[in-house]
Amino acid sequence: MDTLLIAVASFFPMLVLLVVVHELGHFWTARAFGVKTLEFGVGYPPRAFGIYTGRTETLVTTDTQCLNGSLSEIKPGQVVRILSGEADDGKLAARYVEIRGADSDRPRSLDDVASDEFLRHEGRVREVHPDRIVLADMIYSLNWLPLGGFVRLSGENNPAAPQSLARCSVGKRAIVLAAGSAMNALFPIVAFAIMAMVPHTELVGGTVQVTNVSPDSPAAAAGLMPGDRVLAIGEQPLESPQALPREVMLAAGSEMTWVIDREGQQQVTQLTPRVNPPPGQGAVGIQFTVVGQQEERRAEPPWVALRLGVTETWDMLTLIGREVRGWFGGGRGPELSGPVGIAQITGEVTRQGGFQGWMIVAILLSINLAILNILPIPMLDGGRLLFVAIEWVRGGKRVPSNKEGLVHLIGFIAIIALVIALTAQDILRLVQGVSPLGG
Repeated sequence: MDTLLIAVASFFPMLVLLVVVHELGHFWTARAFGVKTLEFGVGYPPRAFGIYTGRTETLVTTDTQCLNGSLSEIKPGQVVRILSGEADDGKLAARYVEIRGADSDRPRSLDDVASDEFLRHEGRVREVHPDRIVLADMIYSLNWLPLGGFVRLSGENNPAAPQSLARCSVGKRAIVLAAGSAMNALFPIVAFAIMAMVPHTELVGGTVQVTNVSPDSPAAAAGLMPGDRVLAIGEQPLESPQALPREVMLAAGSEMTWVIDREGQQQVTQLTPRVNPPPGQGAVGIQFTVVGQQEERRAEPPWVALRLGVTETWDMLTLIGREVRGWFGGGRGPELSGPVGIAQITGEVTRQGGFQGWMIVAILLSINLAILNILPIPMLDGGRLLFVAIEWVRGGKRVPSNKEGLVHLIGFIAIIALVIALTAQDILRLVQGVSPLGG
């Protein structure tokens, strides 16, 4: 039960954080390009609750109709739905208004009025004037289905709607669509930098000493023996014992030069870390301990922390790239997990590594989300970018929205089917007591 609670308590805050980071990319760039933002949602509908913000002026003209009451009945604090067109000066002009919750003998709603040339927005009335209504029509919502989030924009596929995304140029739309992945890619740099700036205890100094060498391993072939001390990798002294596993992973499949100390004598040897080592052996086949290590309280200045953030993020990208190449050349396919498996991994790492472990999982997941979302998969940002690219290649001729929608629907069904299959696999592992981390 404790493990389950840790998994839930660590995974859902992480999911919310990464979703908000991703959607902020779409939100900020859309607003920068003048696109009307209607909702910033965490999770997927149905909506649990929402907060109305913003200040949008909508003109009231002689053409404005209230579908279920009178315009004079509109009061501050009420929630209204409006279909707005565009006035000659570019301002929004209300064409149809529906008062939410009104008791009327004319129970019509905006759903009875179909038109692509209007902006459909909903908000809480701030002010009512004879010639205009001032609305808080930007909704920050929390929704019941927790796996994901969204930013709802005006006219995502409809250039006729006022202040719509579809009115923007190909380049601006591409930036808005790619901004979510860009934010997920930047998150690790910022996270690593913050972790470095916050005062923390580090183990410094010390020397790596080999305690065991696996038979038939790269270390055995290179002549390493228990008691050997690792002094340097190539021409660079080993900056810290913690750097050895990272250097080995970065060099997987490539020859490395190790400088070792054996009973006071320095020796140089070459070995090649394995991409897919046997279980329990590691890439080079050694076990080691660290001797002479001390604790030190540290907090890096911002400029150093930022450099470390870039370096650590690049190292992680390199490791992910080597892992992907290993799928195609090493005889081992990807080990996929669904939401349940990711939650289980998050809980286990958080239990063992605390907040730092939690942050490392968040960083890895953010990088993977950035890569996954930018791939040309229907329904995801990359799939939508593909249609923008097709439009650009065709000289501005759009793919009909119904055809694009069908492709995204097929992609959505495929993604849901995959998530269900992975969730079933995760639950089976959980019942069998198998950790997604292995072991």
